Amino acid sequence: MLTAHRLEFTLEALTPVALNEHQGAALRGALYHGLRRFCAQPALDSCAGCQVVAACPVATLVATLDPQTERGRDLPRPYVVDPPLDGRTSLARGETLTFGLTLFARALQLFPYVVQALKGWEEIGVGKRRVEADGRGFPTLPQHRSGKVGVPRGRRGRMRLTRAVATNPLTGARQEVLRPGERLVQVPDIPVTQAQVEAVARQWSGSRLAVEYLTPTRLVEQGRLLKSPDFGPLFHRLWRRLADLSREFAGAAPDPDEGYRLVGLARQVQLVEDHTHWVELESYSTRQRRTTPISGLMGRAVYEGNLAPFLPWLVWGQLAHVGKDAVKGNGWYVIRDA
Repeated sequence: MLTAHRLEFTLEALTPVALNEHQGAALRGALYHGLRRFCAQPALDSCAGCQVVAACPVATLVATLDPQTERGRDLPRPYVVDPPLDGRTSLARGETLTFGLTLFARALQLFPYVVQALKGWEEIGVGKRRVEADGRGFPTLPQHRSGKVGVPRGRRGRMRLTRAVATNPLTGARQEVLRPGERLVQVPDIPVTQAQVEAVARQWSGSRLAVEYLTPTRLVEQGRLLKSPDFGPLFHRLWRRLADLSREFAGAAPDPDEGYRLVGLARQVQLVEDHTHWVELESYSTRQRRTTPISGLMGRAVYEGNLAPFLPWLVWGQLAHVGKDAVKGNGWYVIRDA
């Protein structure tokens, strides 16, 4: 059975930090570079060419690869980032940032690596590069071994991990796994389970339900980018994502025939109110040295119809996100009474 382990990490800015309004991509990028410090062959551009990738625990998070599976080398990564929603674009020294990260099923085994990767932000930093100034207020210029002075490149803002709390949003349980000033880290032990999801789903009633898209949600159907949050494509992408996570990381996948039946039924649910808007965003990858679009829908949509068969899946989706770029924080939503 699929389980989810949600964590909230609090970090203190050691230097000024510059961020974009939507911070998920930057947080995921910094986590990626923090995890890469444990790479056995860092000279490689990709995990695909690594001879020890099958035994590398870090590769499970940064580049899930398994040529034997249905999706080939494009497997879902077993975590998502829940970015801050306050819209801050800068942090002064001493200010804090808190964000969520959810690990699914057996990915919990990699929790110690995640903690160490976040501790690495004291060195590698996070967010946009800032050109540091010298004592006279001029940019500090890098000096090569040859003695030549280069163009100022700047550094990302450095942050220190101060607290980690495991949370269960369905039961309200909380567990401090790293306290301020302590070095000992406890393993999270309050997972979200299928039984809890079904219990929450049974509390919902009626034929109307609202979905609040908190971060850009990018849905693609048959190669076409959708700019309307219709329920059929939404549920199709959600079912596929949860089925993939369950199969690859929990050892059990939902019945595909039941999935096809539910996807067909989902197309009968109507979008009766659409208060969403489209947000244009790009994410820069230092590894690929290019930008990629992470635009998507944000806002509120109301659906009407026979919603009961879909409620457990929708509850899970609040943790797993839906659509493209979930690991970067996209596709995060909550369900509400309409």
